[in-house]
Parts: sequence; C-alpha cells; structure tokens
Amino acid sequence: MRSRPLRPRRLGLPDRSLPGHRVSRDLHLVRSAPSGGGSRPRRRPLSRLRGALLPATIRAFAFLFGLLPHALALAVGRTLGRLAWRLSGRDRRRSLEHLALALPELPEEERLRIARAGFLFAGMNLAELLHLLKRSRAEILSHLEVEGWENVAAAQAAGRSILILTGHCGNWELIGTALAEGGVPPAAIARPIDDAGLQKLLVDLRSHLGTTTIARGTRGSARQLLEVLRGGGALAMLIDQDTKVDGVWVPFFGRPAFTPVGAAEIALRQKAHVLPSFAERRPDGSHLIRFLPALDLPQDPQEATALMTAKIEEQVRRRPEQWVWWHKRWRRQAGA
Repeated sequence: MRSRPLRPRRLGLPDRSLPGHRVSRDLHLVRSAPSGGGSRPRRRPLSRLRGALLPATIRAFAFLFGLLPHALALAVGRTLGRLAWRLSGRDRRRSLEHLALALPELPEEERLRIARAGFLFAGMNLAELLHLLKRSRAEILSHLEVEGWENVAAAQAAGRSILILTGHCGNWELIGTALAEGGVPPAAIARPIDDAGLQKLLVDLRSHLGTTTIARGTRGSARQLLEVLRGGGALAMLIDQDTKVDGVWVPFFGRPAFTPVGAAEIALRQKAHVLPSFAERRPDGSHLIRFLPALDLPQDPQEATALMTAKIEEQVRRRPEQWVWWHKRWRRQAGA
C-alpha cells in the first residue's frame, strides 16, 4: 500500500439526505454500541468539588504540556509511564497474566518487556494528547503519515456508509485527525462521563483532533449516528474491550471474549463498508495511520464480530507493546 504524509487540505463531500423514518428503528443500535451507559447518581459535595477541580487541573497540565516541544512532552510521558509501572502493582500483574494467556510462546523476558513498554506507551499517549490540545491542526498533521488511503477513497466512491473499526492500539484518537484531513468527517460513540467538566474536556479534545463525539444513549444520538453514516462521514467504533453493552462471545487470542456486537449490527443494517484502521507509534515518536481494505462481513452479527475481532488481534500481534494489556479483557467466562 502507498504511504503519504498528511498536509493540511480539505476535500469536498456530497451531502446525502437523511430519511427520518428509520431513526427510531436504529436507536437500539446506539444503545448497544461500545461504551456503557447508565443514569448519573446525585453527587456528594466532596465529589462535586473534585469534579470541579479535575478538569481545571487537566487543562492546566495541557497548557504546560503545550509549551513543551513534542519530543520533550513524549519524554515526560515515558517518565509517567515508568512511574505507573512501579506503582500500579495490580495492573502490572494483570498485564503479565494476560500476556501469558495470549502469547505463551514468547519467553517470559519478552512478555515482561512488552508489559512494561505498554505502560510507557500509555504515558506517551496521555502526554501527547495534552500537548496537542494546544497545538495547531497543521502541527498535529506533521506527526502523522497515512497508509492505505486508497481504501477509504474506494469506500467513498462506492457511495456506501463507512464504519471505522479500531481498537485501543497506539494513539487511536489520531485516526480521526487523518480522516478529517482527508475530507471524511469522523464521529465516535462514547458514554457521557458523569463529570460534566471532564466530559466537556474530552469532547473538546476530540473536536480539536477532528472527531465529533456522539453521546451514547442521549436524545438525538440515533439521528446523529445516521447523519454521519449517510452524510459522507465515518463512524469510528472500538470493540476490543469487555464493557456493559450487548455483546457476543468470540475468540480473541484463542480464548472466548465477550465483545460488543453493536458495530456489527450497525454495519449490517446500514450496509456499511467496514475499514479496519489502526494507529502505530514509530520509534521517532511519529504515527503511522493504517487504513486496511474493507471487510467482507458475514450476515450473522456474531460471525461478523468474530471477523472484526480477528482483525484487531492481527494488529495487537503486530505491535503488542502498544495495546492495553491491563484491561480485564477476559474477566467474564463463557457459560458463567
């Protein structure tokens, strides 16, 4: 596949009308999409105070990280990752346990290296996002290179909806930046965070990177989803975590894993092109954004979810140190 660096530009896209009579039929798909929902309990005064201070603190750190050169921000992120590795004993042990289950063929020393590197990459991702929040779109694009854009162009030319399949690999939020720069407005479904200030911060961050956030389970979310799919945009969905949504059991590294089924249901209902897309951090700190060919999905949602999960597994095997091994991916057991 061709690789090309991204440069600031805009491509026009045709608008397609949105039939309104199917919105209610598709509402359950938004509710079953990854990222769990739920009502917000009344918060105590101390909790409200913490909720008011946390977003302000994060914005202050974003301001400070924004003053740093990109390379220095990443270096600070690596230091934060090393600190987390030393202090987060439970997550460290879980990472090693999951690596032993998923990649038993690797020597113990290599699994230890991968687990530790995962914390460093997570620290870099956090520091980088805070850094980029105060940087221009042109500077953000200077750190990205795209491979496989012809697959996105082919999906556009076919005139069908586009669903971006991805996982918590690399700095996945930057996939939206590549799509937006290519003229394909991206949107992501996410459960609103209980803290309104922190929710606004995350929405602002995604917006700065080029992605619209659809608040899952809220009034109008189904219509927003369909507007994206039928209006020339791309709906990005992550399905590599066990969350409180409708799901099915599919293999992940040879073990049954409970996996959100909403992405497959939406893709099949809307006859969307499903493009596996992944972000990889390179040794120099920049990113390779890969858009793979569209999947030929089976018509059964469980089988489609299994195929989608297999593509994510391929990426995790390709760059295992850039995945979130501490996540409780196999916390539920089939038949339990």
